[in-house]
Amino acid sequence: MLSRVAENLFWMSRHIERADNLARLVTAHQSELLDATSAPSEERHKWHPLLEVTQMGDENSKEGVVSYMVSSEKNPDSVVNCVFHGRENARAVRDQISEEMWLELNALWLNLKAIRPTQRNRHDKICELVVQSSMKFRGIINTSLPRTDVWAFVQLGEYLERADKTSRIVDLPHFLPKNEAKSAWNTMLRASSATAEHRQRFKGEVNATSVSTLLLFSTTFPRSVRFGVNRVSELLHTISGTRQGDYLNEAERAAGALLARLNYSAVEETTEMGLHEYIDSIQVDLNGIGFALGQRYFLLRKEAPETNAENYVTSRMQAQVRMQQQQEEEQQQQQ
Repeated sequence: MLSRVAENLFWMSRHIERADNLARLVTAHQSELLDATSAPSEERHKWHPLLEVTQMGDENSKEGVVSYMVSSEKNPDSVVNCVFHGRENARAVRDQISEEMWLELNALWLNLKAIRPTQRNRHDKICELVVQSSMKFRGIINTSLPRTDVWAFVQLGEYLERADKTSRIVDLPHFLPKNEAKSAWNTMLRASSATAEHRQRFKGEVNATSVSTLLLFSTTFPRSVRFGVNRVSELLHTISGTRQGDYLNEAERAAGALLARLNYSAVEETTEMGLHEYIDSIQVDLNGIGFALGQRYFLLRKEAPETNAENYVTSRMQAQVRMQQQQEEEQQQQQ
């Protein structure tokens, strides 16, 4: 597969997943604000935690915070812009995806454009459309794409983005006043469609331990970080043909290392380390996987990679030595 095709498939899926997750978070937070009994505050104060947790804070924006997150043309990660970028990626690989996939994304974009700026509850309507369409889009993918590398790169974008956004959602209490942090756990469950699963598994009160256990470490809930990282690791091995437990490239090594950490850690580690610090470290690892994946599959390379992990590591060391020698020779020539 051409690197540009793989990249477009990956980012098509990742942008749609990002739009879906953000729409879910905005909707869940709006519901929590409606249920809140505390004194009302200005919009920026009420929505500032979401700007922080999604890393799209723009204190200088003249738009309302909700508009900035949902429909702003100036915010590259707004819900509407994510749909636009996902559709553009899909347009570039229309010959690789199913006709139904393109029709669904195109219909979503046209429906979003048809919503007038003055329409009542505009942002609620946008979020509702995006969540419904993204679920339909995932169903179309699973029922219309053959299990080839095309499907694998689409799935990679979905699960890497989902793991990242779930980790950010779990970090929401860090950006809230202590007296409001408790209500954030319900917001997390709503945003992750995890309320019913939490009720069945824990039955009792919603608290930091139960929600963190479900959204970070569950092996069966499809929106948990651990579930997502496990799928990323499996998909990377499917693409390269490397057996589980071995690795052919840095992306596979990084995914395997993070999965091992999640497999053998628990809520006690988050308590000792601090939930915010633990989430930060997880996000660093997820970003590392994404970077390594791009380096391996999306950038053109003159030399083909080695066929097994041992030779791959050796070749990397040799390349670093050659680079260092070249730099020393250039320095000598300049002197």
